[in-house]
Amino acid sequence: MNLTKIYHLPSFSPFGTVSKRSPPCNFDSISRSFDENILNHLKTLSSISNPPSISLSWLSLAVDFLSSTHAEAQALISKLRSSSGSLDDSLALYLDDSVKLLDICNSITSEIERLRRRRLLINFVLHLLDFSGNGCEIPKPEKLRRARDSLSDWENNSRGSAKRLGFQTRNPESLIRDLAVSLGNAPRGKVSSVGKLARRTIYAVGLATVFVAGVVVSALYGLPEIVTVRVPPEFLWADSFNGLESAISAKVKRRFFEAEKKGLVEELDDVEKRVSGVRDVIDALLGDGDHNDVKERLENAVQELETVTERFSNGLDRLSNGVNGIFHTVLSTRNGMLENCRSRVGHEKQLK
Repeated sequence: MNLTKIYHLPSFSPFGTVSKRSPPCNFDSISRSFDENILNHLKTLSSISNPPSISLSWLSLAVDFLSSTHAEAQALISKLRSSSGSLDDSLALYLDDSVKLLDICNSITSEIERLRRRRLLINFVLHLLDFSGNGCEIPKPEKLRRARDSLSDWENNSRGSAKRLGFQTRNPESLIRDLAVSLGNAPRGKVSSVGKLARRTIYAVGLATVFVAGVVVSALYGLPEIVTVRVPPEFLWADSFNGLESAISAKVKRRFFEAEKKGLVEELDDVEKRVSGVRDVIDALLGDGDHNDVKERLENAVQELETVTERFSNGLDRLSNGVNGIFHTVLSTRNGMLENCRSRVGHEKQLK
């Protein structure tokens, strides 16, 4: 399948004609600082590995980057509003798109919870195959069969099931496509320099949102396609963003079609492989043949499964915390913007 390509703005001409009045000089510094912070975050994401890995750890860093970008954008826009007053057209863009991002966060959280429920199957298997409480003897056949059944349940609820279950109520990929399309729907007409800077900031946030949300959704739901956007060259961080996006997109697509990869996320793939290993040893124990070395093989396989499951669990917890963080950041920003709008409208009514 081809990567989904979204039309992107070659320049900021859709933002309208800029008025002659320039913003105060410190706004240029604030805007430059905003761009430099994004660039530094992107460099960190790019330096994790070469090419960047699709791991829960990396996804958590990407979500942290997005949360920071939203928070920094909110601070910048607050300063612009204190100078310019009304930026209603610009803020309307953010308010509309942020609703979709909140829905995406809810969908991602639901998928994380589904993976946590799957993890309970592994915990049950590890309990059944615990050697420490059995005199270091091989578990009885009944426990081995129950463990094998639980491992089969884990494998039957893998990538395909994740996609179906995740999309029963809401399609996060469709929401991300909507966000990408809305990047080209900036208001037309004359706009002040301060207004243009506000729109530029919101546009930057939109680019980061489409990229990070797209990668997280593709990785967790096992999708081969990522909604892609390209950053125009007037942004300081354009090359870093576009290069990282291309590398991640290629890696997601490649991992999806690699037969030996059972999951797009590295920690999940590690668990899947160890699950297969433990099941194979159990099959050997329950079958006929020489069992001389099977006990040691089972101990090693169970220990490896326990290790990767712990890493998987920690990764899920960190990603969950990151998604919750960005949800509350965006929700707080929305509430603040709406409250400011209500206060301004109320003040204008009093003046009439």
